[in-house]
Amino acid sequence: MYRFRLFGFETQANVELPLPIVEASTHASPELSFRCLPAAPGDTQAAAGNVLYLSKRLNDAGEPVVQLHEVSGSDWLMRFPGVADFYLRPGGVECRLVDPGLAYMVNILLLGHVMACYLERQGILALHAGAIVVGDRAVLLAGDKGAGKSTLVSSMVAAGFPLMADDIAALEERSGRFYCRSAFPLVKLTSEQLERFVKRQASAYPRFHPGSNKLSVPVADLGSFYPGTRPVGAIYLLDRANDCSPVIETLSPARAVVELARHSFLGHILEATPLLRDRFTHLVRVARAIPVKRLRYPDGFCHLNGVHAAIERDLETF
Repeated sequence: MYRFRLFGFETQANVELPLPIVEASTHASPELSFRCLPAAPGDTQAAAGNVLYLSKRLNDAGEPVVQLHEVSGSDWLMRFPGVADFYLRPGGVECRLVDPGLAYMVNILLLGHVMACYLERQGILALHAGAIVVGDRAVLLAGDKGAGKSTLVSSMVAAGFPLMADDIAALEERSGRFYCRSAFPLVKLTSEQLERFVKRQASAYPRFHPGSNKLSVPVADLGSFYPGTRPVGAIYLLDRANDCSPVIETLSPARAVVELARHSFLGHILEATPLLRDRFTHLVRVARAIPVKRLRYPDGFCHLNGVHAAIERDLETF
């Protein structure tokens, strides 16, 4: 068995995940069990129960590429036809690998859709955002494709701000305050970002996915990783513009709820599930408790240090 921490959970697995890990506590009992097994004949034909979500995108066999089913009141099945089935249960995730030739997809799916769904079922909000530590607080950076999220996150980590999450920021509420849980010490960088911030050849790192242009890079090659939880100071929604200097504006709580919903990692999927009402209430509480801000900043690597400084100054005001 392998032990490590994943999104704050003390995790026990029957397989080794091919990524840098945060060592598990020597005294804590496992909170999450992950098992990966080969699918038995007929597994993928088993009745999947109540259909919660079917993606519009289809595979070559005409099946929705992402499916979510309620097997029972406590068990959900996240199905990726032809690849793997993931059963999500309280305290555990079980993968049944359909095609052994696609074993590399287990890591990709587990650390993306599957864990985001598991977190949400535990009442932990999964935002599509990077998270770094500034001072004693977690700062979340979210943005649409092309907004420069991964570049800004990478530049801040390279500048000495510890990373907490590269792609999924997990927010949990404790006594009315919101905290960010660290994810895992890996970042996904393009060759250009790698050359700029790590100064190593792209050939030194594997592709995150064969169809992706991003490489899997241990955080230790870029900067440092914070393995615990930190209170959230602010959430910045990124917008690259032609401004000469960074401009930060605070959104109203109502607008913030809309934007947070839009930047939820699985928002389009979970809207079709029984979690919808609780998620909306959760988003409202986040928007009331945490400043959500629009950050417009000039394009270009040469401006990134100025953006770092603007975020630090802004955090000093509250």
